[in-house]
Amino acid sequence: MNQEQARENMVKQQVRTWEVTDARVLELMYKYPREEFVPESWRELAYADTNIMLGDGSCMLFPGMEARILQALNVQADEKVLEIGTGCAYLAAMLADLSGNVTTLDAEDHVQPGIRKNLTNIHFETGSINEGWQDKGNFDVILLNGSVQSIPDGLLEKLNAGGRLFAVVGEQPAMSATLFSRSMNGGLFEEELFETSLPRLTDAVQKDVFNF
Repeated sequence: MNQEQARENMVKQQVRTWEVTDARVLELMYKYPREEFVPESWRELAYADTNIMLGDGSCMLFPGMEARILQALNVQADEKVLEIGTGCAYLAAMLADLSGNVTTLDAEDHVQPGIRKNLTNIHFETGSINEGWQDKGNFDVILLNGSVQSIPDGLLEKLNAGGRLFAVVGEQPAMSATLFSRSMNGGLFEEELFETSLPRLTDAVQKDVFNF
């Protein structure tokens, strides 16, 4: 099977089954070839319904999750976006296509040779969930590309009025995909979208959890 057919099958059999109906998101999933973003050793599984693990324990999320994230965030043109956890830059590429202004942070560089020069409107920075975002100003959209036990102090304060933050929060085996929204008058709202389970975001603080 050629990659173009694999991409079409991915959208029909994986993305759509995750209740993704946003035409812009579906178009992006067709537009960007995953096989060019994944590490060489994983290329045959570029369109598989699985997370693709990277060297530091982080991962490229499976296609249905990536599409669901994009749909939930509903990124608009000219919005300022922060992604924490660049990974292979696949999501960053689609976020930049939607917004035109993405800052993406990662502790390690997993972007494949040749990809970076083909991407525009993306500011690649060194950082993590703990550092690198504090001095970047505020954002309209924030994405945590991996799970966290809880949202770190100060990050929600970086949301502009009308802004959204997507994160997968909690403990294995059932974490909550959660959308935090800042109202125009400054109020903060939290909506649990669905249950899932993702690897931890690199450098995410993990506190001991006791079961009694």
